[in-house]
This record gives sequence, C-alpha cells and structure tokens, in this order.
Amino acid sequence: GGGITGTAIARDLALRGVNCILVDRSHINAGASGANHGVLHSGARYVASDPDSSRECKEENELLKKLAPHCIENTGGLYVAVKGDDEKYLADFPYLCAKAGVPCDPVDIKDALEMEPVLSKDIIAAYRTEDSSIDPFRASFENLAYAIKCGHVFMPYTMVEGFEIGNRKIQFIRVRNLLTGQEQTIEAEQVVNAAGAWVGQVAALADASIEILFSKGSLLVTNSRLARHVLLRLRPPSDGDVLCPGGTVSILGPSSVRLESPDNIKPTTEEVDLIIDEGVPIVPSLRQCRYIRAFAGARPLIARKKTEGTTDDRKISRGFDLIDHSADGVENFITVAGGKLSIFRLMAERASDQICARLEIVASCRTRHEPLPSTLHGTWTEPGLAPKTWLEKQKPDDLILC
Repeated sequence: GGGITGTAIARDLALRGVNCILVDRSHINAGASGANHGVLHSGARYVASDPDSSRECKEENELLKKLAPHCIENTGGLYVAVKGDDEKYLADFPYLCAKAGVPCDPVDIKDALEMEPVLSKDIIAAYRTEDSSIDPFRASFENLAYAIKCGHVFMPYTMVEGFEIGNRKIQFIRVRNLLTGQEQTIEAEQVVNAAGAWVGQVAALADASIEILFSKGSLLVTNSRLARHVLLRLRPPSDGDVLCPGGTVSILGPSSVRLESPDNIKPTTEEVDLIIDEGVPIVPSLRQCRYIRAFAGARPLIARKKTEGTTDDRKISRGFDLIDHSADGVENFITVAGGKLSIFRLMAERASDQICARLEIVASCRTRHEPLPSTLHGTWTEPGLAPKTWLEKQKPDDLILC
C-alpha cells in the first residue's frame, strides 16, 4: 500500500538495512492518506472519547515537528465553544487534556477574536492547543524518495492478484500492471498489508478475515485561506467542526457516513450543506465564502467487539492494530490497520519492529531520532509555488476565480 503508512514503513526499513518492494494499485496517497484535513492532531480532539489515541497523537505531534518541519506548518490550534454547546464537555475539557498530558491553554475571548477575526462574536470559551497543518503528500513523497534512494522499488498501478501459499508461508505474490496488463510474481521473505481501507480485501487473499468499517468523510475547500490557526469546535467530535489552513486555502469538514465499500465515493449535496451549517456558528463567513472543491475519503476503522451495534463511527477508536496472521496459517504475513495520519511514523515503527524480529535482524528504529530529509521530490506540493509573487500582492477581497 502506497499511503502514508506504507511509505513510512519503506523508509523505516531502509534505515534498518532491509530492502523492500512497495506495491500500490494506484499511486501515492490515493486513499485516505490523500483525502483528509491535513491536521496534525495535538490529541485534544480525542481526550474524552479515546485517551490512548490522544496520547499517541500528542507524542507524535511533538516528534514530527522536530523531525519533519518542512512538511508541517506550525499553526497552533484554537478550540472554541459558542452559546448552546455542551457545557459539561466545556467544563471537563481542560481537565481531560491535563490528564492525557495534552497542552491546552485558556485564551481570553477578546484575544481569541484578535488572533482570528473570522471567529463568531458569540464564542464563550477558547483554548489554544498544539494542532497544526501537515502536508500528507509531501510526507509520503519524502518517505518514498528516501526508500528509493536506498534501492527500494516502487510499483504504482500494480494490483495484487493473489498469493501462492505453501508450508504456512506466502511463497510468492502474483501482481498485474493495470496500465500494461503485464503479470509478474514477487518473492519476499515477509509480506506487509498496509492497504488502508482495502486491508480486508488483501487479507482475504490469504484466507484471513479482518472486519473493517468504512466511515466516509467529506471535506470542502475554500477559495482563500480564512484563518491562521486550525479552528476546532469545542464539543465532542461531530460534523463540520474543523477548519484547517492548508497553504493558500482552508479545508472545512468533516462528515461521517457509514459505507458498504470504500470504492468510488463522492461528497453529496446533503453532506456539503450539513458541513457548512455546522461550521457557520464558529465562523459566520462560511455561509458566504466561495468553495472551489469538495472531496471525500473513507476512514478504515477496525471493528471490535465493543463496537458491535454502534452506528456512530465517531465513537469507534482511532487506534491501530498490528495483526499477526500466524493464527490464520500464514507465518510471514502481517497487517497494519486503522490509525490516523498523525501517528503514521509510530505505525511504521511498530510494523518494522515486527518485520525485523521475524527476519532476526537486530536494528533499532531510527525514524524516532533521524530527521526526514527534504528533497526536490516533494517541492511541487508547496502551495502557490508558481504564482507566489502574485499571491503575495493579492488583496483579501480579490476573489480567485480559478
């Protein structure tokens, strides 16, 4: 899988001297890794619903800001509540953040409005957090660029057709190039399934079963950047409660709709209307601003016993699982599933630890300490790179038409 987790595993293994082949049926970040807000979470969003994920996000937020600053805009976050929001949640928020070790500082209402003039005059509370904006495309390209530099192979537009299994091991993998139709076989000592929303389909090729719930999240792109900080509604996670700056634009969302399949998903008019309606109470100008695009991704959530019967996907853990398929009769096959963009490095570390243990390679993780190199491969993702001079001179009320 060529998403943020797969490319991070490739780099982690490269740093440990383990060669690999990365296969994806499309291209880099074609799934959820390329269809998200681009928020590097501080952990504050999950302090009530998922404290373990909250702590992981907090730790990875601090690490990534040191190790990959060229992929991150350290905007900071502002959690704000308006009249009518859940007062108990508002009262508990600073205590829960402190309990999880997540930095959270109260901000005077007047100061918050000076920091972000787009905020509603009806806000009743504000807290500053360490949420920031991350470019998931640049992070993936930089991870992959390093792996390729070390001799790894990347095979885009390549579909895994099946596994040949013998003696409780995958002997080789049958793949097909979707552009040319050419078929090949790959022999590998270990096989890692990091296919995101499609991990269940890949696992099924080895007669293994993983139950994944698909939660569709739709997002809107504004025609200009509305705020400097990541703005978040101070209430339990819900629709339209995050406005994230991304270069020259802002991204508003998300929604949450249960799906049967992660393929061919698109935003609906109803979702767009709902997202805007929910965002307006904290940023009134969202009612009048121009939206230039809408997109949707499928969150792959791991179905667990305690989630049976749950219809609200926001109550399902954002944690990840590392699944050993020895119990399914395949000893050289693992799956890494679930998780969030913010903890991609940690997911790759845990998966690479297990791979190296199986290969009897004694090599510790280096991504926890070694900076992610900045290369020319990722610079094209820099927003506004070509028309930078014009953008710097642009007046705030000069609408970008195209």
